[in-house]
Amino acid sequence: MEKRGKFVSEDYISNLSSETLVSILSQLTLREAVATSILGRRWRYLWTSITILDFDATKATDTIESGPMYVKWVDHVLGQYEVSTINEFRISFDLDQNSTHAINSWIEFAMTREVQRLEMDLLGRRPYNALSSKRCRSKCKRLWRSQSCGCSSEQFCLNLLSTRTPTFCGFKFLKDLYLKNVGITQEVIEYFLANCPKLEQLSVCGSRHLVKLRVSGSSLSLKHLEVVYCTCLKYVEIFDTSLISFKYAGLEIDLFIKNVPLLVDLYIGVGNGNLGRPLLNDYLPQFSRCLSQLQVLTLELIDGFVDEIGSKLFPRLKNLKKLVLEVGAWGEDNLLGLTPLINACPYLQILELKMPWINVQDHDTRKMRRGIKCRHKYLKVLEIYGYAGRMCEFEFVMHFIRNAVALEKILIDPRDQIVKRTPFASANLKIEQTARRLAESQLEAMVPPSIQLVIL
Repeated sequence: MEKRGKFVSEDYISNLSSETLVSILSQLTLREAVATSILGRRWRYLWTSITILDFDATKATDTIESGPMYVKWVDHVLGQYEVSTINEFRISFDLDQNSTHAINSWIEFAMTREVQRLEMDLLGRRPYNALSSKRCRSKCKRLWRSQSCGCSSEQFCLNLLSTRTPTFCGFKFLKDLYLKNVGITQEVIEYFLANCPKLEQLSVCGSRHLVKLRVSGSSLSLKHLEVVYCTCLKYVEIFDTSLISFKYAGLEIDLFIKNVPLLVDLYIGVGNGNLGRPLLNDYLPQFSRCLSQLQVLTLELIDGFVDEIGSKLFPRLKNLKKLVLEVGAWGEDNLLGLTPLINACPYLQILELKMPWINVQDHDTRKMRRGIKCRHKYLKVLEIYGYAGRMCEFEFVMHFIRNAVALEKILIDPRDQIVKRTPFASANLKIEQTARRLAESQLEAMVPPSIQLVIL
């Protein structure tokens, strides 16, 4: 508006209600929300009303470069925070046992404020996961070791006794617990399960202290369990639970599953996983009583697979609606070797194939193979991630164009599946562009109009 010949801008944002402003602040990063305190008297403590505290200092623009700097930042923010309850609390930075006192005080802070979701990633600046692979030592193995093992410093080990002070109110509100690169033992997990009556989701990733895991009890509220990349784990036993989903990825272990009637979503990734041993002989039999009830199945087959496997080796998955296969496509491996497994899923609706980039520039000029003919009457969506334009990928797509009579959509993602979400993604930009051009030249003329083709 104009006043005495001058234009005066009106502060419409500050005129909004406090509830609306807090909702806006909740969409910002925590550092951005705290920074609004300099805008004026009304804004000074407004940020302390947000109920999500995400201490993620891993962004490229962040100036926090060391553990002591990170600890000082978190302590400073928590020292000003006065709200009595929070929904989510997240710690994400490369920390070790030298920060034990600070981390324990943060856990107590979260619990005394009835936190519902607690997430700790103590290798937060390491941007990726990858499973070990003998055939990809230069990339996959190095990435997995850096993620799950970290540096030579001692991993922080969660000790609940050290967090229990006179003001500690317990874990009775906790619903989701994510512990990434945090040392945790069977005893601590048992404590959480026994003392968190609302705990529905538990994820343990990269612990070097977990040797065995036993989860049982029909009275548990736990619905989703994830145990991945725990290098010292030897034994897992799960029985008499109401689990809906279970994920295991890591080295070969003794795995026992019994009486999980609600389990419909299963993820298995074993160190040297393939469609032979140990997956078929050692692991799938453990789930023989629940395979028929599965609706979603994900298999990590990072070390490739046997080209020719008879379909009789696979149990019939009559309720499976979605199958996800994470495979190592090494050069010109025969992706059609997967079809016996896929054919064992007669009511499959969604098929996802995810591949890391290995030897993607080696393009064979051989003739196209044809897989085992099978009419996929219910398959509607085919998604391929890491498509590089190799003959093995093209013939895999063509197999389903010919045999999936109800196919509605084909999605092709030509990006590197290992580094696409990391700062290293730009290094493969030229390869990605070549892969995208190959996908367009190979598939656009071959996909019928009745099928939607999406190339990202």
